[in-house]
Amino acid sequence: MSDKIQQILDRANAQLKLANTGITIFRRGNKLSLRGMLPPKPGSKSKTPTQQTISLGIYANAAGIKVAKSEAQKLSAAIALKEFDWKNYSNKNQSIGSVGYWLNKFEEDYFNKRPRNTKTETTWQDYQKIFKKLPLEVELDKEILLQAILSTTPNTRTRQKCCIYIKALAKFANLDFDPTPYSGNYSAESLELRDIPTDLEIVKWRDRIPSKSGWLYAFELMAAYGLRNYELFYCDLESLKKPPGHLRILESKRGKKQERFIWCLYPEWWEMWELGNIERPFPQVTGKNNSELGNRVTQALGRYGFNKPYNLRHAWAIRSIGFIPIELAAPMMDHKIEEHTQTYHRWIKKSQYEIFYQLMMDRPGRPLPPS
Repeated sequence: MSDKIQQILDRANAQLKLANTGITIFRRGNKLSLRGMLPPKPGSKSKTPTQQTISLGIYANAAGIKVAKSEAQKLSAAIALKEFDWKNYSNKNQSIGSVGYWLNKFEEDYFNKRPRNTKTETTWQDYQKIFKKLPLEVELDKEILLQAILSTTPNTRTRQKCCIYIKALAKFANLDFDPTPYSGNYSAESLELRDIPTDLEIVKWRDRIPSKSGWLYAFELMAAYGLRNYELFYCDLESLKKPPGHLRILESKRGKKQERFIWCLYPEWWEMWELGNIERPFPQVTGKNNSELGNRVTQALGRYGFNKPYNLRHAWAIRSIGFIPIELAAPMMDHKIEEHTQTYHRWIKKSQYEIFYQLMMDRPGRPLPPS
């Protein structure tokens, strides 16, 4: 800082002192801040005013000092009139409470707006995986949020979710921070075909699981019906008793019971694997939420060398392309049509186009041209 700017700053502070404002302007880097005895911030353990700082985000020049002096006078008046509120300074690069304080408030608000059940607990646990990257004791600010985002790998699902969840937190805390530019270009299309087992590979993996293990039945259900890991435990197995073996899923969503039916695209699997025999051993696991239930499935099937059971779901989706229209496949998978199309349609090969074309052309009652 030049001597001239320092003189201007000293003169402004002298005038503030003469007016008994109790506020001082000082320089941090090339920006100006205010310092004084301020009320405790939200989440602070202190109950009385302490010496604290407010970052103004304005440059340390003659014009900036003039603005800072005016802000100091306003701040002093707000304190004297007991009208001071930390929220009024949240848009000036100033935190208004600790990270831990805002996470607690955010969680409270989250469950105030929706019922606390397995579905919402699972979603909240997903939030927590991201929020664990934030240090709880420090004050919430843009830099803390940005560092959490940058700690994830670019162009991944984790980076994308990190940006979504942190944006929600920043908005809730009234912090002007938009992480969208850092979210990258990840999409479900990042799935690689080489990761998805073929139907023949699925049959070979099935043969590796002991027949007396309940996880054999679990594997077969996931392969035949494209289930999410945790959906194993929402299956109405009674629905499998009658041919052609349509499976009913009954899950609680948004506080309401919702059901959907899934077709076994290979009825031969339903018959050969005896999926309608519900007296077979079935895994008995516990979990506080869907995420924990899903992890139990991954761990169990991993013991037989199948480390990505969710790929059985992707395999069902790709298999469905040659069997049924997207308008049917998407709701069976609990997808929106747009989501389903974006994720899986790029896997349609020329041969699959031809098969599907022939199926459509050979079906009885197809539209014919005018004679």
